[in-house]
Amino acid sequence: MSENTTQQGVAGHGAFFQDTNLNANEAEAATAWVRNHVDRRSVDLGERMDDIREHMWELEKEGEIIVHRISDDHKPIEVDTLFGWKKRVPTNQLWHHKSCGQCGNIPGYPTSLMWFMNKFGIDYLDETDQTSCTAWNYHGSGIGNVESLAAVFLRNFHQAYVSGKQHGFENGHFYPLVHCGTSFGNYKEIRKYLIESAELREKVKKILGKLGRLVDGKIVIPEEVVHYSEWLHVMRNRIASDLQTIDMSNIR
Repeated sequence: MSENTTQQGVAGHGAFFQDTNLNANEAEAATAWVRNHVDRRSVDLGERMDDIREHMWELEKEGEIIVHRISDDHKPIEVDTLFGWKKRVPTNQLWHHKSCGQCGNIPGYPTSLMWFMNKFGIDYLDETDQTSCTAWNYHGSGIGNVESLAAVFLRNFHQAYVSGKQHGFENGHFYPLVHCGTSFGNYKEIRKYLIESAELREKVKKILGKLGRLVDGKIVIPEEVVHYSEWLHVMRNRIASDLQTIDMSNIR
């Protein structure tokens, strides 16, 4: 390593980096520039991509499926997606869709999430005998197929839909919050396949019928597939204002 490199540091670290000494207004202007040019939460897609949810509402209207809707009781917060669409993220009356990887290997993730919810007094259902692993099927394509993936997807979301009944609530009381990252990505793809393919819907209806996982002879598809990181995103300001104990406002 040359003497010059040693003095300047490696990968952007070194004595030549000096404090900018920006005042509050200048710092805010610099931060706004970064948000607009670097950390922009949008993607230039040209023409608007097809929104599968529009077809989902049509299938519900035709009596093909039941949509597990996000209601006002779920206290949703609306956010913009990278595609420029609006997505409603429920924050209350949540059904925890557990993850085999997290529960088995990094249990601090679900524990921390429920700690937040307990602090806020949020209503949720943690069915301790419930978990899901789609990785074996999703990544191990040699041992699985789209029908089995769709059956797992619909079985789990059916359970979320009916889970409130045993606690004295109506169907749809608890809304599924997915912990598993693999399941989250897989479910979004599978929902699209199910809505687009009548053949796939018929195949999995036969499977779910044998399992007793239909409602009035119909499959249940969620209005939105929601990951717990999205819950944390929409709740971040409340977490900071209500639970944060260390002042980090001066860190940029």
